[in-house]
Amino acid sequence: MARPAPQTDARTAAELIKITTCLATERDLDALLHMVVTSARLLTGAEAGRVYTLDTTKRNLLLRVEQNERVETSPGHVEPVALFKGDERDTSSVCAYCAFSGRLVNIGNVYRYTGFDFDDLYRFDELTGYRTRSLVAVPLRSHEDLTLGVLVLINARDPGTGKVRPFPPDAEEVVGAFASQAAVALDNAELIHRNRQLIEVLDQTNRQLEAENQRLKDRVLDQPRFAIIGRSPALERVFGLIDKVAESDVSVLLRGETGTGKELFASAIHRASGRADGPFVAQNCAALPENLLESELFGYRKGAFSGAVADKRGLIEAADGGTLFLDEIGDMPVSLQPKLLRVLQESEVRPLGALEGRKVNVRVIAATHRDLEGCIADGGFREDLFYRLAVFPIELPPLRDRAEDIPALLQHFLSGCRERFGKRVGGFAPAAMNLLMAYRFPGNVRELRNVVERAVLMCEDGGSILPEHLPDPVRRAPRRASVDDGPADGAAIGPVDEDAGLKDLVQRFEAQVLARRLQALGWNQTRAAQALGISRRTLIDKMNAYGIRPGGRRGEAGEPPAAEGD
Repeated sequence: MARPAPQTDARTAAELIKITTCLATERDLDALLHMVVTSARLLTGAEAGRVYTLDTTKRNLLLRVEQNERVETSPGHVEPVALFKGDERDTSSVCAYCAFSGRLVNIGNVYRYTGFDFDDLYRFDELTGYRTRSLVAVPLRSHEDLTLGVLVLINARDPGTGKVRPFPPDAEEVVGAFASQAAVALDNAELIHRNRQLIEVLDQTNRQLEAENQRLKDRVLDQPRFAIIGRSPALERVFGLIDKVAESDVSVLLRGETGTGKELFASAIHRASGRADGPFVAQNCAALPENLLESELFGYRKGAFSGAVADKRGLIEAADGGTLFLDEIGDMPVSLQPKLLRVLQESEVRPLGALEGRKVNVRVIAATHRDLEGCIADGGFREDLFYRLAVFPIELPPLRDRAEDIPALLQHFLSGCRERFGKRVGGFAPAAMNLLMAYRFPGNVRELRNVVERAVLMCEDGGSILPEHLPDPVRRAPRRASVDDGPADGAAIGPVDEDAGLKDLVQRFEAQVLARRLQALGWNQTRAAQALGISRRTLIDKMNAYGIRPGGRRGEAGEPPAAEGD
């Protein structure tokens, strides 16, 4: 930096006005600190200058800017000035003294002055070859008379001779006036800087809150209603019926094919009702013989029959205050149906061997896959019990009538299988998904879950589920013409043109085989080449020729394509 030109009193006053105007308009804190040192040197003819500011703890002064026209400088080499020793003020440093006292200090020769510790300046001189002599230190005080920092000017040059001299008394006045204006500018810049930081933090917090709110909204929208996977129109109709009946205590009869999830829907009705805090007790009426089913449902008293050595509470009593779910009600023996009818009519249960009944508050939800009207006609089911149970019948749709829900169900079961079996499975290849969408699933959701479990066990770790991993009935299902039964993910191959030549057909078939084998092996090129009986180089050449690449699917762990190294 060029040595500052000598200043007359008039020019000094003009410069001071000009400089304070510039200070008042500067908003960047770092730029302002540099401007403070530069301007102070210009006003006083100092060849070097420093500015210190308080750290966040208010216990240290940190060197923020250092200028010296004689030697190269770097603020990083100067240690912070400690303002305290323990809990006591430490004024051994001239900067600390200025900070606490608020007074200007003017020293003609630091090597002859013994009132302060100048070790930091001595070390600086020793390291750089510089010679510090005169010094002025002035505090930068805010309008609230709080110390913001300290300005230090070093080695005043005589305007005539150019030699280093002590700072004259008139320089003290100039520096004092300048420091007052500089402190105000620094205080304002600090406030603006702090406000900007607060605004940024506030904006960032608001963005995070908005993003979190959106995630919560999306989660609510994505959350399956009643914990049941699916959004198909057929399922939405069932949800609408559940909404209507849940809060009442009327009996509900769930009808539908095996595997449609009747217990899941019964549990959903219970959780949506006012009985949600009560017990949900389920019993399959076809799972036990008549005698055991009677004692299980109604309980018994000690001595009611041989082996009844103690009282046993039945499931109906256990469900008091909650919901009793009777699955496969159409298989309940005819001899037990009058006792169940009494429970529904009188809200009373009488255990085996008991002389009196006991009042119970139970809601009954029954389920069956059988034609109860036909059973009534054949004498296998009581008509009066049927009407008691079927106050609010709900027909559960088979899976083939809610095919739109199959992808979501597949993903749900796949996620569970990944965790349970500890396998990385990328998903379903298009050809496998095509077969699953076309299959009618006579076993409904239960069968779908079993198919996914088997496919995950059959699939290679890190690979995807392919048609060969599916059971024979699924693979033999007729395919939907609207779904491209093409190669696995990443193969850029369109439908086969009926007019294509033999060479083109062979190449397309080869590309499909390569893509499926790569996908089955998690896109591991070495293993795929070994399985295909070709070299890895040949495999890579064919992948490039056919445009086969993993695309976005790289397995659960997000491993890179095998082309980058197996």
